[in-house]
Amino acid sequence: NGGGMEPEAIPLLLGRMLTGTKFTHKQSRGTFGLGGSLALLYGQVTTQKPIRVVTSRPGSGIENELTMRLDIEENRPTIIGKSQRVNTTNTHGTRVRFSLQGDWLRSKRKIIEYINQTSIIVPYASLLFENPDGETLAFPRVVHQMPEPPREMQPHPLGIDVEMLKKLLSETNSRTLGTFMINSFQRVGEATARSFLQEAELEYERTPDSLNTREVIDMMRAMECFEDFIAPSSDCLSPLGEGVLRAGLERLNPEYSVVTQRSPSAYEGHPFIVEVGIGYGGDVEPGMYRFANKIPLLYDEGSDVSTKVVKELNLKHYGLKKEDPIAFLTHICSTKIPYKTVGKEYIGDVDVIRREIDLGFKDCLRRLGKRVRRRNRVKRAKKRENRLQKYYEFMSAVLSDSLKREIGADHLFSGDETL
Repeated sequence: NGGGMEPEAIPLLLGRMLTGTKFTHKQSRGTFGLGGSLALLYGQVTTQKPIRVVTSRPGSGIENELTMRLDIEENRPTIIGKSQRVNTTNTHGTRVRFSLQGDWLRSKRKIIEYINQTSIIVPYASLLFENPDGETLAFPRVVHQMPEPPREMQPHPLGIDVEMLKKLLSETNSRTLGTFMINSFQRVGEATARSFLQEAELEYERTPDSLNTREVIDMMRAMECFEDFIAPSSDCLSPLGEGVLRAGLERLNPEYSVVTQRSPSAYEGHPFIVEVGIGYGGDVEPGMYRFANKIPLLYDEGSDVSTKVVKELNLKHYGLKKEDPIAFLTHICSTKIPYKTVGKEYIGDVDVIRREIDLGFKDCLRRLGKRVRRRNRVKRAKKRENRLQKYYEFMSAVLSDSLKREIGADHLFSGDETL
């Protein structure tokens, strides 16, 4: 049920490396245009089999198929065959089929865990995985509500580097630095542009292509120091929303589940939104579930900022214990995730992100604690009632034996003084 691709775009999107763009800001699963292409390249290198892509756009009524190989030296695809046919099923989206060689026995556990966690973070998608053992892992969608897609936005002045500034200056159609600031960056109006350029000691009417390298570097430093830029817009983000997040968390089959979405914040000129959830009891196994831009993070859990926050939480304050069956879930969406490794396996300990995660979990724990305390009170009352009932029955039996007639337990506390 995806959007599909235009047939002429397939070779560019899947057959070339480094096709990503970061000159506009929008939340995306990938960053540099490497992941998908590298997976296809690895499959081709290890099996020598071509790649098959079938795609259809919504309402087009046409299905396009393309078979290709990747030319490593030229960084372009070699088209082996292509065809077009009527889409009789009215389905839409893209299917990519390729073969690769791998060590299934060694990788099995992590692959299954990745699919399990993907089903949690995208509960609106149906997942089907047929493994080499002949087993099928199926996760039908549990909710039909989808998050709002992100909107492409202009960069924020605090979210760029010198190289990007150089490129923006060289490609702009603006005739002055003032209009360049207004047209190239989000949330920069004329007053802000004039104020910044004055502080940067640059003329408003100066042409963008007249700046030399030294002046571009100085302009970049002035941007980093300017305090009057408005915070970046979060329209370029696509958070799950509490309803979708709760539906995903329910896949763990908890007794209780609580979720919250924090208000948008900003980190180095990039907006971000933190969503957290807690599953308690039921079939829940204690653990952490970490996601960034709807991607599961499986490795280096101990180094992640979310894990550090959870370790510092005082569960006793909320009527909970460390040994309780509690699952903590964090989802961070942003145009710039502060990963600390090239492998993108854990998120760095950034103060503003740590604070949002901490406040989110504490909000969830307060609500969860109330529900658990209420449940425990009911359990204690029921347990006390059961103990008293046994005591009443014992007293009734003793009295019945002494008086040689039946004395019911309910008669003892009926208010009748005659036995």
